[in-house]
Amino acid sequence: MKNNILPENFIPFLMTEADLRKLGIEEVAYIKKYRVNGKPAWVLHAADGTALAVQNNSDAAVASAGHHELDLVSVH
Repeated sequence: MKNNILPENFIPFLMTEADLRKLGIEEVAYIKKYRVNGKPAWVLHAADGTALAVQNNSDAAVASAGHHELDLVSVH
């Protein structure tokens, strides 16, 4: 029999965009890759999906998150 009880301090590492919107936490963000005018662009999004910054590479997008004092999460 499987135990489906999670520990009290369990924190999921993978969250959907909808999960993030439900949280409404201003400290959480994600980065999503797009193509703009045929070139790659990485966009930093707030938890509610609002675009905060557009960068030419992923390292710059991560730096933008740090500048905004946001924690990045994985979104699938």
